Formats: sequence, C-alpha cells, structure tokens
Amino acid sequence: MSISAIPASLSYAEADARLGGTLSAVFEGAGASPGYREVLFFDGDLTLDGDFLDAVKQLRGGDVELIVVTGDLKVNGPIALYEDRPGLYVGGHTEAETLEGGEAEICIHDGAFTHLVYGWYNHGSLRTGTVDTPWVIDYDHAMDVYAPGGRWVNNYDDDDDDAEFAVGDGIVEAFVPEVVDAEGRCLDVDEFLERLRAGLPVLRPGARPAAESASDGVVRARLTD
Repeated sequence: MSISAIPASLSYAEADARLGGTLSAVFEGAGASPGYREVLFFDGDLTLDGDFLDAVKQLRGGDVELIVVTGDLKVNGPIALYEDRPGLYVGGHTEAETLEGGEAEICIHDGAFTHLVYGWYNHGSLRTGTVDTPWVIDYDHAMDVYAPGGRWVNNYDDDDDDAEFAVGDGIVEAFVPEVVDAEGRCLDVDEFLERLRAGLPVLRPGARPAAESASDGVVRARLTD
C-alpha cells in the first residue's frame, strides 16, 4: 500500500470549514440516516493499491462515513462504493480502474477510469467533472457524468434519447452474449467488467460505433432519482 497524505479524523463541520463550505454545497446526505458525523480527511495527494474501500478500511481500522481527499487520488484498482456509507469527495484528479457508485454520494472533479463509470440504483448520486473512460453505464441512478468520447448505456430502460445503447434490442443486438442478461435484455455488468479486464471484446463484430449524442458527443447522464 502506498499512501502520500496522512488521514485525520474530523467532524463534518471541521472538514467543511477547511474546504470553505465545499462539502455542504455538494453533499445532501444519503440513505436512512442523512448527514455525516465523521470525515476521514486526507489533506494532499493519496495513492492506494487494490480495492479502494478495502485499502481505506485498513488505514482507518473500521467503518468510514465520508472520505475526503483534497488533492489527487490514484487507486491501482477499483473504486466501488455501493452502500450508503462511505461517501467520497476528491478535490483533485482521480484515477482508478473503475468508478462505481450505488447508495453513496460521490463527487469528484476530473479523472480517468480504465474500464467504466457505473451508477446503480435510485439512491445516492455520482457527479464528476470531465472524465476519460470508455463506458458510462446508468441503472436508474442520479448521475451527472461528463465523459467526452465515452459510450453511454442506459441499463434500466429504453426511454432515453441520449443513450447510445439501452435495454432491449439495442443491447441484445450490439453486445456479445457473454455480457448480456438474456432475460432482462440488459448488460450483466459483472460479466461486462470481467471481459473488459481480460481484454476481450464486448461489442459484436460490426456493431455500430459510438454515436454523437445531442450534446456533440458528450456523454452526460441526466439526473434521476
């Protein structure tokens, strides 16, 4: 494990004050218990090996409510935050294998993600600045993801003019069967990610390339809840 910044345990008010009110401007509090009492605060750049949450728990020695990195965050592995805690705020550049969000609140600035950005379920939120990633997958999530050049998949329904691929024939016809949930006519995201990690194609031969959306090729998920 490599770590640059030393973590401090702060109250939410203390952490927010250090950032000039930034946290209270972007976080609302998710899940059954709104608000954050304690913040694991990294003042500076942070580099971690392996799964992000596992690495942080090793540093903290227990559960964490909100993680703040004031500088750059580099993770040699995935960032996957599916529970309502911890949330994540990054003030600098974020790099990781994936950025995956569920019930947690996630807010980062610019970044690069090797395989995908994925928002799952209709609680929590995932907001980014400009990110470099080949795939953005939305499953009925509150997302605001700006990924020029990325391909956007609506994995929840087909009522979305901005998505290049959507549930139904768009996914079944375009993707290899190994990554398709035949019953749901949607992507099996776990299989999709494993195939990407193995360097195997996920699109069928001859599948249409990424089409420009209504916003000049920018992939931006609408906010949903």
